[in-house]
Amino acid sequence: MAAAAPRYAKALLETLSSSGNLEKNLPLIKAMAMLPDDVVARLSDVTIPLAQRVQALLAVMGNPSTDSVLGRFVELIAQRRRLGEVAAIFASLVSQYELKTGIVRGTVFAKTPLSVIQVQTLEKSLSRTGSKVELSQSGDESILGGFRVRLGDTVLDATANNQLNQARRALLSA
Repeated sequence: MAAAAPRYAKALLETLSSSGNLEKNLPLIKAMAMLPDDVVARLSDVTIPLAQRVQALLAVMGNPSTDSVLGRFVELIAQRRRLGEVAAIFASLVSQYELKTGIVRGTVFAKTPLSVIQVQTLEKSLSRTGSKVELSQSGDESILGGFRVRLGDTVLDATANNQLNQARRALLSA
């Protein structure tokens, strides 16, 4: 991540919050944080005229008004020659927002995808610890059954593999 990205993100987060536009723009901000590397590279390409790169970025963002916070932000990072850092800035903004609001992101691993209801139930159960938990899913063919949840550095293992290993250790130690 670029060294300036967290500073730009903090300023944009504060500006959007104070203007009351943060929640409305959050889906767009999350999408912009996931910009593909080739798009970011094109935004950084100095062989493409600056005006063309600005117009492309504004088009990707749904052409926000030049009077809007996001429109002015794009003009600012263009003037500062930081268009290529837009994804890093928005990713940092999302991270700062989640930290500020107590949202914890995690991943649930299972052999087959869990249903939406199962994921929501798991999120609700894990959210009882005080933080709001948002889970994404990932497949893991090595899991025989059950699931494993990774929340930052914490791993909650409810897999059949783990239960079998615990039973094996108990039998070997007896």
